[in-house]
Amino acid sequence: MVIIAVDNLLAQHLHVNTRARFKGQLDSAQNWSVRVTGDFMIIMNNQLALPVIVRHPQRFNDSRSFMAAFKRQFLALLELAPIPHAKISLIRNAQFATVSFENGINREADRYLQNYANLLNDHNGVIDWSKQPSNAELALQLAEETWKKDPVSGERLPIMDFFEDYAMINFHLPAHPNFNEHNRAYLYRSSSLNDIMNAVAVNQQFLTDYRRLLDRHGKSDQIIDRDVDVAADYCSFCEANGISPLDDLALPYYYLLHYNERQDENISDTALKGIATGLREFARFMRAQHLFNDDDFSQFNQAVVQGWDALHSQRRTYRLRQLFRRLQLQFDRQQQNVRRPLDMARQTFHVRVELADYRPQMWREFEVSGDTRLDKFCFQVLTLFNARGNHLFDLWAGKTGYQLPFLDSGYEETASLTKHWLGEFQPGDQLILNYDFGDSWKFTIQLQAAAGRPRRSNGDRATLLAGFGRGIIEDIGGPSGLTQAAKDDLTVNQPLDVATVQEDWGPAIAALQRHYE
Repeated sequence: MVIIAVDNLLAQHLHVNTRARFKGQLDSAQNWSVRVTGDFMIIMNNQLALPVIVRHPQRFNDSRSFMAAFKRQFLALLELAPIPHAKISLIRNAQFATVSFENGINREADRYLQNYANLLNDHNGVIDWSKQPSNAELALQLAEETWKKDPVSGERLPIMDFFEDYAMINFHLPAHPNFNEHNRAYLYRSSSLNDIMNAVAVNQQFLTDYRRLLDRHGKSDQIIDRDVDVAADYCSFCEANGISPLDDLALPYYYLLHYNERQDENISDTALKGIATGLREFARFMRAQHLFNDDDFSQFNQAVVQGWDALHSQRRTYRLRQLFRRLQLQFDRQQQNVRRPLDMARQTFHVRVELADYRPQMWREFEVSGDTRLDKFCFQVLTLFNARGNHLFDLWAGKTGYQLPFLDSGYEETASLTKHWLGEFQPGDQLILNYDFGDSWKFTIQLQAAAGRPRRSNGDRATLLAGFGRGIIEDIGGPSGLTQAAKDDLTVNQPLDVATVQEDWGPAIAALQRHYE
């Protein structure tokens, strides 16, 4: 149960239960305290002192409207915080399972709330108000100014470090392999895994089998040594946290995020890419041994990609000072983009898309308006090739990458798919759409000028012209897996039924878009 303790005035405003509760209930990490200061409402996790900011509290005349706003801002905070996106739903569900409002805030919580109130009200302080920070950015800025003493080590740590440990220790994404004799040999389901000596022995057998598999696949000695070294270091990282590689599928994110700190060095991009590749090979071995199913394999690889992005950027995504530097540029760009779609509606592209690294050539051709937003354009392409939306994707134009907002890595050269349109490009430009970073589906997109100009557009107009091949098959191993499947299924390589696909295209795009919302 989540208990939200409020001060007297707010308690009366929200009509909360004012019965006395014993102090222990308000100290739990599952419980929160609330205070209003000016135009801000501060909701704080009692044990971690993690703040959530909601503006204009006068709007909330009952507890339901307050909870709805609080949940939205808490989720926005999680999206910026240093945790894998896959764990956000786990944390959300745990924090909001049951909510109880109580009158009375303990002394320690009151001290933290007062400190946050002072920081918010000091317009000459640490917050750069000229950058118009969002609620989540404000919360992270306050968290950067808050430190707590670790009860075990005695070390003073930032609040966000406490929260990262909380997310890592309390919320796992475990794999669920079939329990058979082969898996039992690894003892992953044995309670004796709590014994470090047994965990070391299990991991050693695990690495031995991994090396044998790589050798059977004809890998070079150099590649085998690299991949086994990555797996061994990852297993040691798991042991240090008291868990096995099957206990948390999001652990590669933390492994990569803190790699420099553990090795006490700044890893090169080339070495980092090798480590990420080694982790993906490790996941393929897990799937081959039936220790990962397809969903586990996808979750593990998504954690690798997100960790790679976080480490590659050389900063954690919650470092707001760097976000603030970009905020004004983003705001200016958005202002410039307000009228762009109206001008782009007069432009139409003839688009040819080909699936890379596959023979015979699998392709689509269609016409689409220039005022099509890039996320919608990606959905159009993916649905034409039967992608179900189970994996991440990004779009590249030269050295500039475009991603969905919740996946924005923070690089200067990346941009949001929802803030750009197809009409920003020119006929003759080539784009690359990458889908499923494990199976590595790659679509090469060639933009050409189309004859004629539309009289009006709402950014949704697209007409399929021609194509060949049925499309991709999810989780089959990429183009090489599709090549093998086509040998048994002759319908994979056949001309496209344009009329049928056009009829189903719109609903398919809408369904895929909902999948990523």
